Amino acid sequence: MGYENLLINHEAEVEIEETGLLPSFQSGLYFDGTIYIKSKLDLIKKHEILAEEIGHHELTYGDITNQKILMNRKYELKARRYGYELLITLDGIISAYKNGVHNLYELANYFEVTESCVIETLKHYKMKFGLSTYHEGYVVKFEPLQVFEYINIK
Repeated sequence: MGYENLLINHEAEVEIEETGLLPSFQSGLYFDGTIYIKSKLDLIKKHEILAEEIGHHELTYGDITNQKILMNRKYELKARRYGYELLITLDGIISAYKNGVHNLYELANYFEVTESCVIETLKHYKMKFGLSTYHEGYVVKFEPLQVFEYINIK
């Protein structure tokens, strides 16, 4: 699911605009019901930024730009983690496994994100579930990333 699909899936609930007016240090912004994405970014970065900004739309409220405030940092992290799960789902990891994806580079291409996004997402899942989790008949191990079909032997 790339940038365009993410746009299409969320355009009914939030307005999304590409703009050249964001400051150089900011790639995206959620403000007053609208997500702004820096237009000069490549599609992969736009994809990642959009997912995080959707997280802000869904989970956070108010002005959290001052990152010296602990609660603002927590909201930022919560939105980022929401974005990770939006970009790389457990179902998606299983699907990648079924489609012969075997390494970090292929996984990043499969999800249309950067390799660093894949690494951060796997770290997030490891913190959330531990070293592995059971999902939809599969065991997903996060370090190293492995997927096994779960067979219940009676």
